Amino acid sequence: MKIENLEVSDKLDALLDIIGEDKFLEVTKLYGGNNVYIPTYSSAIRSSRNRDIVKRYNGVNAVGLACEYGISVNQLKNIANGDV
Repeated sequence: MKIENLEVSDKLDALLDIIGEDKFLEVTKLYGGNNVYIPTYSSAIRSSRNRDIVKRYNGVNAVGLACEYGISVNQLKNIANGDV
């Protein structure tokens, strides 16, 4: 079965382009007719980022890691200490 981009709404056109027709049809089978919340990119990767920070933080590299991850030193230390 071939779905043309013209057959889906403008809002779903980009999704069809990104995931392809087969995956698009799987999504419609699972979620068709429902409202689905899609988190922001930063929210979606936050847990993974925090795990990386905990692994890499050694007590003296806070400034470098904070710059690398684009967060403050205080925020980085809170993540490393499990306060977040």
